[in-house]
Amino acid sequence: MAPIFQFIFLNGWVVFIVFTVLNAFMLKARSQKTIARKPDLRAGYEQLFRGYLVYMNIPWLVMGFGMLVGKLPNIFSFFTPRQGNLFVLAFHASIVILWILSVRWIYFKGGAEFIVRHPGALNAEINSPLQIKLLFGVMLLGGILGMGFMWAMNFPGITF
Repeated sequence: MAPIFQFIFLNGWVVFIVFTVLNAFMLKARSQKTIARKPDLRAGYEQLFRGYLVYMNIPWLVMGFGMLVGKLPNIFSFFTPRQGNLFVLAFHASIVILWILSVRWIYFKGGAEFIVRHPGALNAEINSPLQIKLLFGVMLLGGILGMGFMWAMNFPGITF
């Protein structure tokens, strides 16, 4: 196996953290034009930036902790939650908790409206909270289906 793939399989959580941090800084860079025109939005963009950095990295930190402490063989272990490994279950639980918090924020705490007031946060031209809510619903459904697939399937050759 090529060294880069071996690194990714054994340290994928590090790669995911790097990409999450890069995405957060791209969000920050995209916001600069809008902040120059509307300085009063700076605090909101900073809140989005910090929230993205913290919350979007939680699953990867849980994964990394599991890989380092739980002696999981590779990132594919996280595709088999039915095997009951505590670290894999914690990873999946962290995602479900983030989904719940996101639903609460987007649908009930004004998050969709907040995102519309901060254009460029999603790197797309979205002008209505309803569009945000529909887009989020579709993305959430995709995540739920993906996680459901992991729980339903028994992937051969992936064991602890």
